[in-house]
Amino acid sequence: MAAVVLPEAIRALFPFKPHTFTLSDGRRMHYVDEGPQDGDVLVFVHGYPMWSFVYRALVVYYAALGYRCIAMDHIGFGLSDKPTQRHYHTPAQHIENLGAFLDALDLPSMTLVMEDWGGPFGLAYAMRAPHTVQRLIILNSWGFQATYDHRLHPMIRLVTRPGVGELLFGMFNLVFSLGVQRWTARQLSPAVLAAYRAPFRDTRHRAALVQFPRMISTSADHPSAAIMRALESGLVGLADIPSLIVWGEKDSLFPPDVARHWKTLLPRADGPCFIPEASHFPAEDNPESVTRCLDRFLERTRSDIT
Repeated sequence: MAAVVLPEAIRALFPFKPHTFTLSDGRRMHYVDEGPQDGDVLVFVHGYPMWSFVYRALVVYYAALGYRCIAMDHIGFGLSDKPTQRHYHTPAQHIENLGAFLDALDLPSMTLVMEDWGGPFGLAYAMRAPHTVQRLIILNSWGFQATYDHRLHPMIRLVTRPGVGELLFGMFNLVFSLGVQRWTARQLSPAVLAAYRAPFRDTRHRAALVQFPRMISTSADHPSAAIMRALESGLVGLADIPSLIVWGEKDSLFPPDVARHWKTLLPRADGPCFIPEASHFPAEDNPESVTRCLDRFLERTRSDIT
């Protein structure tokens, strides 16, 4: 697959050197790696339908503070390869991809920063390699199947119907105008919206946009249910890892009750640190407020993990 070439205006917003990791199946995963190589590592794991661009302000900020900041693009998103087959996209596949990527980096320790689908993917890695994970930071995500009965947003229910996702997200690429703009608390600039759309200019590259909503486990026999149950039951094994819950309070997809439920599953976690002026993507809506929450947590836990 040819590499995505970002227009100059977008590269000005995302001025990071690109890196590529090749998975065992030959697919290439794009990532950025900023800041000193010997700094404490922050790994940023994005969700749907974003890419590492969503963390750009946090990468700049924490790299300047001396952290090593790694932000990858899941296969199918951003500047990574984009399989045309929708069946490629399963939670198990993306968990495997993230694990292969992080294992290859051979990091002695890291802090995982996860939003939306990045939560289940990152938490699965933490359960597999808890000795390498120093901290968990969860932003507007989920990781449960049986303990919380959450009704899907009408937009998500709509696009999971046969043919609807293919039309709206596959053919017309409307996920950003119908979804991202609706699930952010501020009006995104044309340049920012263009940056989110840029990796999906070709209709062949939109399989992940169509499939990811269908990966959400909606019943006990859904194909994703077993993995979500395993994540949910495995959270007890992460209880001793310092954790922080950060939440965009205006999120209609995952309202504040979801953040409070996280607290019942990770009772030792800091937070929830609610951000009133943010919705589903707090790192996009208000990165300054996000960094204030993270700064306090990182400083408080510094002595615990050194």
